[in-house]
Amino acid sequence: MNATTNEARLAGFRNVSETTEATESTRYAQNNLLSELPGAVFGLLTLGYIVSSLIALA
Repeated sequence: MNATTNEARLAGFRNVSETTEATESTRYAQNNLLSELPGAVFGLLTLGYIVSSLIALA
């Protein structure tokens, strides 16, 4: 008896680690954004202060 199969697949299964990695990377990116946000706000306020001070001198 000869049996040949072409691309046998299981329909109900998927790789769970792929979704876990995507979730972890999304969480990591959000945490990085939240940790950098105070510095970005401080930088923008500082630039605004410098520009407004220079305008007031002119």
